[in-house]
Amino acid sequence: MTEAEAHWLWRLDADAWMRSALAELEAGADHVAVRRTALTHARRAAGMALNAVLVAWARAQGTSDALAAAESRWGRSYVDHLRLLGDSGPENQVPLEARAAEAARALMAIPVAITAGSAGAEVLVQLHRGPNQAAQQGLDHARAIVHACATAIADLRTAAL
Repeated sequence: MTEAEAHWLWRLDADAWMRSALAELEAGADHVAVRRTALTHARRAAGMALNAVLVAWARAQGTSDALAAAESRWGRSYVDHLRLLGDSGPENQVPLEARAAEAARALMAIPVAITAGSAGAEVLVQLHRGPNQAAQQGLDHARAIVHACATAIADLRTAAL
């Protein structure tokens, strides 16, 4: 195994990263009653899907600098990936639809824990929201990112033909 193949990003191909993303979405759905767990799985799923796009995009570029560029631009963690996607501009040339950036911003905006108000403060209760709505919304945003990533990978493969 070469040094590049042992690298965290290249250890899986795009299809394997997408399978991992789908497994994370499923795990998040299985734990929707535990907000922190569901949101962590949602963010990991979105990050893994972004890894898939980075691998497919870098391989489509066919340059030896693709690995370094992917990591230096997008960072190592799924949180780094999602933050950059949410702040995405033309300098980030990974081919994703604008709705992926919107979903990344929304996913990262959901707090993983419910914050308690200060003592004596009034608490606003929204009766129309279910107890797991934040977790479900996070999973929905992650699904949108995974879908956008799958579309981008299909487009990259079509362009390579």
